[in-house]
Amino acid sequence: MIEAQFDAAARDGRRFALGNPLVQFTARGRFDIVSILRFLLRSLRVANHLALALVLCTLMNLDFTGRIDIDDWSRRWLKRLMRIMGIRFVIHGEPVEGGQMIVCNHVSWIDIPLVGAALTSRFVAKSDIQHWPIIGFIARAIGTFFIRRGIGGSKPMLEKLKPHLAAGGSVVIFPEGTTTNGHHVMPFHPRLFQAALDCQALVQPVALRYGLTRKGEDIAPFIGDDTLFAHVVRMMRSPGLVAELIYCPPLLPEHYSDRTAMAADAEEAIRRAVAPETVFKKPALMERQAHAKAA
Repeated sequence: MIEAQFDAAARDGRRFALGNPLVQFTARGRFDIVSILRFLLRSLRVANHLALALVLCTLMNLDFTGRIDIDDWSRRWLKRLMRIMGIRFVIHGEPVEGGQMIVCNHVSWIDIPLVGAALTSRFVAKSDIQHWPIIGFIARAIGTFFIRRGIGGSKPMLEKLKPHLAAGGSVVIFPEGTTTNGHHVMPFHPRLFQAALDCQALVQPVALRYGLTRKGEDIAPFIGDDTLFAHVVRMMRSPGLVAELIYCPPLLPEHYSDRTAMAADAEEAIRRAVAPETVFKKPALMERQAHAKAA
């Protein structure tokens, strides 16, 4: 049937416009077989890696001496996971040392293992993740802070973050509150920035950017009606991906009197790295520029 279509196209003069469908079909079939084999191999490796995580997390729970460095173990495990998934990351700039609140734009579930592989820190995640099979157990074992969505959820979270930051710990938050396509930045919610102000912890904005696959596909964003299972399958079938972490200049708490201004500056710093053409299109930023000129 395909050969008949090709012959018909050649007879009516459209041969070079259409190309050879038989060759295209063969190439597409070869790519599909390769991606399926890649998916199967990665699935086995990820399954083994998750089994290792369960063993490590059990040891962490049984470690009454406190000698196991949970943050270091989780970072090593996440770096290995990124390699298995075929995700390479490139770092621009230098991170600051010591305890800090790290704020990032949010593109996908990949953000969490990506940032965790690059930085030694803990995360704030939505509360329903702690009830997920396997993933919830791992998240609890590595010290994830779970926040309840909706009104009143930030206040108890602040009480959990303050001792951690005051003790010199680091925590990662995604103040957009949802994922985007990675080409723009949504307004930052300022509530959790209060913990950094109260503990005098600096804030490190980190911009996340994802490249295209070798086929030119933009598969990193996890948005819309996409399901986690479907997105994971696409990632596992992909030949590879390059992610960028861009360290923006840190924000010093002594320069701020309120969390709203701090959140706005963190948002603007990340916006300049991710979507610089939109910086002055945001009403709040335009208003702040007008005030600065007036002063």
